[in-house]
Formats: sequence, structure tokens, C-alpha cells
Amino acid sequence: MSATEQVLAQQVDVRMSTERKPYHYVGAGLSNVYLIGVAYRVDRATALQSADIPSLPALLDAIARVLLTKRAALSGDEMRFLRKRLRMASKDFAGFVGVSVEQYSRLENGATVTATVDRVVRLLYVALAKLPSEAAEAVARTSWTAEMNREERIVASQDENRNWVVKTKAA
Repeated sequence: MSATEQVLAQQVDVRMSTERKPYHYVGAGLSNVYLIGVAYRVDRATALQSADIPSLPALLDAIARVLLTKRAALSGDEMRFLRKRLRMASKDFAGFVGVSVEQYSRLENGATVTATVDRVVRLLYVALAKLPSEAAEAVARTSWTAEMNREERIVASQDENRNWVVKTKAA
């Protein structure tokens, strides 16, 4: 171990996230994503955390699939997440959704999402991400509740084949 690595090792604690103490992953722009079984580092001086997340694109895809079929309305942050997964500018996505750029901006920033806009966003994601037709059918058949559970968490872990498995649960 080099001198630099020794100094860094003295300043950082390496931990493994567990079901009891999952790693709070904010890199997706969602405040309710937690990872289990991920190694992460905590800087002793600043308490800042960083993690090595294996198969990040697969994790983000798994989160998107959970958002598409959740029963509560999409939040603005979740709509932004789905749009960014498609690598689309908000003005372009607004056109697909059928609302003005200003209206779409308000939706992503917390305005109430109507059931129609919610369904359109989900179906657009399925179509533009080229997900299988059964995904589109599942989204089209889902009935959503008007209430949003702000305490709902998205918890992800890897299975024995190193695939991300994502589920939601009340906090």
C-alpha cells in the first residue's frame, strides 16, 4: 500500500450496506432509493459517503420498471428520472406528453400530475425505451391511486446472479 493509500485509508471507513442499514443512493435524483449489499466509504472528517455500484445501468433500469408499475401517481422527481433515462431534453419530452414546456417543468417541480399525464409518461417510457409489449400492457392495465405514499422506499439488492432486484415498501 502506497503512502497516499495509507493516509486515505486512515481517513475513510469502508462499510457494507445491509437490510438493517441500507446505503441511501441519491445519484438517481430520487430521495427514496436504498441499496443493500453495496460497499461504500464514509469520510471520517466530513461524513460524506460514496459507493461503488456494480451494474449501474441495470440498477437504473430496474428502478424504472418499478416506477412504471407502482400504484401511486408519479412524482415530479420520478418523471424527471424516467425522462433522463431516455436521455431526452424536457422540451422534447413535453412535446411527446402533449403539454407546454412550462407545464412540463411545473410537473417535474412538484405540480399535481393528472392521471392522463401520468399514464402518458409511463407509456411513452415503455415505447421509447423499447420495452417488451407485456410491459406496455401491464402499464396500460394498471389502475393508480390518487394518493401518493411519500414514505414509500425503493430498496434494491443483487440476487445470486448479480441482477438487481428492486422492490418498494413502506418506510
